[in-house]
Amino acid sequence: MKKRNNIALNYFAICFILILIGISNGYSSSIREVSMDEMLQQSQLVFEGTVTAIKAMENSQKRIHTYVTFEIEDIIKGEYPGNTLTLRFLGGTVGDVTMTVSDMRLPQKGEHGIYFVELLERFQVNPLYGWSQGHFIVECDDTGIGRIMTNRRLPVVGVRNSARDEQMTQDKIRIQALSKGVARDIVAAQEGKDIIGMTVDEFKKVLHKRMGRSQSLKHRLVTQYTIQRPKPNLH
Repeated sequence: MKKRNNIALNYFAICFILILIGISNGYSSSIREVSMDEMLQQSQLVFEGTVTAIKAMENSQKRIHTYVTFEIEDIIKGEYPGNTLTLRFLGGTVGDVTMTVSDMRLPQKGEHGIYFVELLERFQVNPLYGWSQGHFIVECDDTGIGRIMTNRRLPVVGVRNSARDEQMTQDKIRIQALSKGVARDIVAAQEGKDIIGMTVDEFKKVLHKRMGRSQSLKHRLVTQYTIQRPKPNLH
């Protein structure tokens, strides 16, 4: 009788563990640290906007995706025909079932920010370039001026001028360290310090300047290649 009771207890314990696994599915991740220049070059769309709606749905494979809808206020890079954009993220909660992906923080309803979208046509685990590295939150200070924060709400106080990133192209992206949540050349204040971050206009000015520098470099490289390329021998 005692042996039968132990078997029953073990059976119920295993069932309980399986139920817990089914309720909260977790996925691990390792994201490469990237630079601001790389994000600007490789992102299809960079925009300022506000999250207006969030909806989580479960597909036929029992995977949960969260659909985040943004109202676009300003397009910094790229083109998009409408005023609203919906991006799909892996994970979320449907009823009592939650699916999570480590190191991924989804935009929240009412959030205002600047977002680097890697690709619009292809679904990914996280559509933002470098995940949290391409996700900036805008918060207003006491005077109502919008300030740039990381997605962990640390003030962004500057962007380093990393000359080596000027030479970075899609086929020259080097293997780098794993991300700690912010792009390599972003300077963020530490938690607990009363520091005011960059304004939205200051941050966007840096982005536009770097995009102009990138286009200028690309033009110089194309011109140099055209000049140095040997003419074909037609004889």
